Amino acid sequence: MLELFIKGIRIDDAGRIIVSVHDHVSEYLAQEESKKTLKETLEKILESDFIQLEVAKTSARITVTEGKAELCKQKIEEELKKAAEMAAAFMSQMNQNNPDEA
Repeated sequence: MLELFIKGIRIDDAGRIIVSVHDHVSEYLAQEESKKTLKETLEKILESDFIQLEVAKTSARITVTEGKAELCKQKIEEELKKAAEMAAAFMSQMNQNNPDEA
């Protein structure tokens, strides 16, 4: 499910976490409200390890405390998986409630 939105998550040479998204997600990623929500969510997940979020057309670059990139990447991946599972469960529930619209 996650691969429908996320191309990949990696750590660059500078120790930043790069989350690449598919083109169809880029419009959402570019919205100011989305950027604000992403930043707030990262601050909640990563707490004091979060330093900066930079958003490009099809990627987000997350700067974290030096030496914590791998741990923070794992936290981000876990949260993305949880969100995808919740979305799938919601869609499944909607389909069960409205079988004619499925």
